[in-house]
Amino acid sequence: MPKILLVDDDHATLDLLELFLYKDYEIITALNGFEGLTKAEKELPDLITTDITMPVMDGIRFFNRAAKSEAVRRVPIVAVTSFAESVTAKSLLNMGFSGVIPKPLERELVLTTVAGALKAAAKA
Repeated sequence: MPKILLVDDDHATLDLLELFLYKDYEIITALNGFEGLTKAEKELPDLITTDITMPVMDGIRFFNRAAKSEAVRRVPIVAVTSFAESVTAKSLLNMGFSGVIPKPLERELVLTTVAGALKAAAKA
């Protein structure tokens, strides 16, 4: 069963993502980018989702640090954000994110984005 690390400072978002994904994936959670990076390096997930706006370490800084980590740099990272206008989503994808999930969360979009990112990573 693929392992997914969910990084978000909002408990309700974490709970909803976990509700959508727990049947098909092993779920690990973290409340900020710093905690997420620590867990990612320890747990070696198959995919990471990260909120963009968080205290301690935001999603962009988390993404940049993960890209420099030998253990984590090949793990696909999907942005979860309320700033998912097409321009923002395109810039996140151009940065190297494997997908963008807009808030409010929609179950089918979460499932297809996660599955697509995992499939693309498996081909790489």
